[in-house]
Amino acid sequence: MRYNRKPRIGTVKKLLRVIDYVNKHLCDVRIPFIVIHGNVDVVIDLDVSRELYEQAKSEDKTMKIYDGMMHSLLFRETDENAKIVWSDILSWLNDQCK
Repeated sequence: MRYNRKPRIGTVKKLLRVIDYVNKHLCDVRIPFIVIHGNVDVVIDLDVSRELYEQAKSEDKTMKIYDGMMHSLLFRETDENAKIVWSDILSWLNDQCK
């Protein structure tokens, strides 16, 4: 199910505060992470993911950009595309366990 109405003003204000906080603290990220992003995502700007990757202080970080894929990489893509993304995620997780 999905909410299809205009967002309430209070929700928008809180969301903007959270976005501002996160943007100011990207450089505080020090844990291992993987960023996965479709290059035709219209929900989240690819530059936001790039900024996280570039500013984070983590020594163990990975970024995967999927050509022609959208926002919901695992559930709204073709089965073949979703398998590629799942494989990359599992590979990254397995590498973390070594």
